[in-house]
Amino acid sequence: MLIDILSFYLPPHSVDRASFKMTLILGYTVFLLIMNDLLPSTANGTPIIGIYFSVCLALMVISLLETVIITNVLHHNSMKYQEVPNWVRVVVLKHIANLICYQWPEDIQAPSVAQTDKTESSNVGSGPWIIPPASQLVLKVAAGSHSHLISMQKESELQEQWCHVGYVLDYLLFRIYLLLISCYALVIISMWCIWISQT
Repeated sequence: MLIDILSFYLPPHSVDRASFKMTLILGYTVFLLIMNDLLPSTANGTPIIGIYFSVCLALMVISLLETVIITNVLHHNSMKYQEVPNWVRVVVLKHIANLICYQWPEDIQAPSVAQTDKTESSNVGSGPWIIPPASQLVLKVAAGSHSHLISMQKESELQEQWCHVGYVLDYLLFRIYLLLISCYALVIISMWCIWISQT
């Protein structure tokens, strides 16, 4: 379980985290098969240590599902949507980021700045100037390369926004996972203390 917690420190944009967690679950399943042969069989019901192992396996599967969600946000949502939806910006990038104290990088460009750059760039080629034909051809080539640069810049800003959404969700899910494991550890310790006091 501690190794599973430490696996959250792997970069979320790489696939190594998901494969690492799947390897952990596979090794834990082999461990459960070995422990099933070692534990005595009881007819009354499932022993407490069996419940403990089952809950640990469930927590590791929840951890893998969190990684799948973050990978989906980071790799596919920037291709599906033209821009980050407004409710995602309000809920995730504003409220949840403030809740988990997410530190924003200093080089993030605000959406209003991007819109003003877009309007200024659209006004460059629409001026009423009289240009000779040769210069007009050079201007068309320059305007085409300029629009290509603007589209590439917009795609990079879109990917950067979805990356921040993924990072904020990753921090949130990691802290929820830590809270679940802490509550589970407190329950196990209290049950063990009760069992020790009864014996």
